Amino acid sequence: MKSTKFYLLLSLGILANVILQSCKKDDNPAPVPPKVQKLLYDWKIISITTPKVGQATDSSLLKGCMADDLIKFSLTGFDFQDGATKCDSSVFYYSKGNWSYNLASDSLQLGATTPSKYVSWKVVTLNDSIMQVKYTDSSNVLKKIVKTISFKH
Repeated sequence: MKSTKFYLLLSLGILANVILQSCKKDDNPAPVPPKVQKLLYDWKIISITTPKVGQATDSSLLKGCMADDLIKFSLTGFDFQDGATKCDSSVFYYSKGNWSYNLASDSLQLGATTPSKYVSWKVVTLNDSIMQVKYTDSSNVLKKIVKTISFKH
């Protein structure tokens, strides 16, 4: 009977040690890649353009109500906010959710949670003050539009 209790206590001690070791905080979290680190700001929209058919210049899609709109990136997600001057939400998509950066394709994947939608932005420029992305707006399947959005912080 005593040896059974001894083995039971020994087993519980080993199990407790294994559990406590597995819950130990990682002292060396994975480093944030430099490109991802450059995103972790509040970005203000400065232009939205689309190619003009048969023209050398692009058409501007930026509305006056978008001048104070922001997209805020953090390690926990993104929040695309309509500023104090409200826009028609059908003109431009405002939401929040999760994001990831695909280093292989140099693109941002935005997984909006409110409402649920997935968008991929190809990063054209990303430095300490400017971010420029391109994406295909496919809200109308028959008439896909390539848009370029420029941000600054």
